[in-house]
Amino acid sequence: MKNEREIGNFLKRYPGVRIGFIALILLVVVGVSSAFTVEKEVQVTFKGEEYTVKGKLLESLEKVLVANDLPASDEYKYSAPLNTLFKDIIDVQIEKKILVNIMVDGKTASYFSEASNVGELLEEQGIKIDQYDRVEPTLNTAITLKTGTVKITRVTFVESTGIKDIPMKVRIKENPDLPTGARMVVQVGGNGKSNVKERIRYENGVEVSRKVLASDVITPAVEEIIEVGSETTIIMPNTVQTFLVTGNVTVESSAAGEGRTTANKDNGLKGSMTVSATAYTATGNNTASGLAPQAGRTIASWDGIPFGTQVYIPALGGVYTVEDRGGAVGYGIIDIYMNSKEDCVAWGRQNIEIYFMD
Repeated sequence: MKNEREIGNFLKRYPGVRIGFIALILLVVVGVSSAFTVEKEVQVTFKGEEYTVKGKLLESLEKVLVANDLPASDEYKYSAPLNTLFKDIIDVQIEKKILVNIMVDGKTASYFSEASNVGELLEEQGIKIDQYDRVEPTLNTAITLKTGTVKITRVTFVESTGIKDIPMKVRIKENPDLPTGARMVVQVGGNGKSNVKERIRYENGVEVSRKVLASDVITPAVEEIIEVGSETTIIMPNTVQTFLVTGNVTVESSAAGEGRTTANKDNGLKGSMTVSATAYTATGNNTASGLAPQAGRTIASWDGIPFGTQVYIPALGGVYTVEDRGGAVGYGIIDIYMNSKEDCVAWGRQNIEIYFMD
């Protein structure tokens, strides 16, 4: 209260100060009011043409443009931010942004961009690129109306260790003591095993390649050796490597499994298993599939293996086809058709490895 009385007495004693103080207050009020009402003009360049726009000093550039029927949206880029007060604007340039598609992480989206190149575009949209990711077109490619879709492929690597097959190889040679068309397995072959460390490359979560980093042999592959009569044609699966043929022998590749994706990427066969193999001979009837049985071709298997399935039997050195069934042929058992009872007795029952091809 005392201070207020002192100020009042001071103003009474010096009336000039009181008048000046009142004038200052009025000046501020008038100035602020003028800022909200006073207008100015600015030149705006849009689509190559000049426009004169008028707006109040404390309005935003966005509001002034809209009031003057000029665009104010994300489709365009401006020489000054749209929230800039009009009093701070000297002139304005408006340019159309470029519509760009970005394909990343399984999605494609469209964006209006003012970026000058692909790298700036991705940074503008907050898209991070990891070390091995592939960007098409490259990061320094200029953004134009012809840029098209920017594609980001996520690339990752995973190291894996596991047991892999070592595919066996087959050697075929002529034996003049054998009749034409006959074959004899001198040495039964088999796949080996190795402990393999691989680097697997994935692109967008899909495996595209494998690189062997290390391979330690656990059991070596066993070479298969087959002797055949002269002028004999022998059919081998196209997934088994026949690395040496000597004499008057023709080797044809079986079409079984050709052009198909197989579970076993090492040797092309779908898989192998050890079975109990017996033998049978003619009964006077056709097979369960309706075909006449034939030695060197026909085998009987359990119901789980479809007719027509082809298997490679290293112990017999050839490709056989599932064409029959049998009452005693349960899971894990095959019955091999042979020409005579003597051949069947000689074969007996053997545990052998077979390779599925279809």
